[in-house]
Amino acid sequence: MSEVTRSLLQRWGASFRRGADFDSWGQLVEAIDEYQILARHLQKEAQAQHNNSEFTEEQKKTIGKIATCLELRSAALQSTQSQEEFKLEDLKKLEPILKNILTYYKEFPFDVQPVPLRRILAPGEEENLEFEEDEEEGGAGAGSPDSFPARVPGAAIFFEFKHYKPKKRFTSTKCFAFMEMDEIKPGPIVIELYKKPTDFKRKKLQLLTKKPLYLHLHQTLHKE
Repeated sequence: MSEVTRSLLQRWGASFRRGADFDSWGQLVEAIDEYQILARHLQKEAQAQHNNSEFTEEQKKTIGKIATCLELRSAALQSTQSQEEFKLEDLKKLEPILKNILTYYKEFPFDVQPVPLRRILAPGEEENLEFEEDEEEGGAGAGSPDSFPARVPGAAIFFEFKHYKPKKRFTSTKCFAFMEMDEIKPGPIVIELYKKPTDFKRKKLQLLTKKPLYLHLHQTLHKE
């Protein structure tokens, strides 16, 4: 095994573990980002020309299948259905396969097929294939969000505060807030900020900070 391949497998493994850790901690936004970025890396390698890859065709096929499973887990985390089609426990079975890809000759544990490489981007991520490095998150007052798009999933209006991470090269959700329907009325309003990921079901809410930090809005209603 060349030093280049050894380094590549180590980076793949580190990325896989980061995604699984985020997943197990309930940090779904970060998990989805990590899974999608790694899936793109694996798909690119799976479809590399023979002269540009140290992996055999069979190994590249297995790498492509792992990428498919990462996409399936990412899709499950984004699904509004309560039933997850591809569970974290299933995904974890693939870590030793990826780690030992050069000596893995058994049948792949899931009935999936590699999918063509396409533009799979994490929210706000630009087309870049560099792996992210671990970065320490700042406190509640560390920098200001670049944007906060509003969503209306049912009976509340959600605001997601997003900020761009130069080192990781993608936009991440910092925190979120929401208004109940009975709070939609002209005038000022102060609403609480909650820790990511955005909880549209509003069942496991955690305040962003113990400090008196709120979202201050002034509403103006227009009649059509």
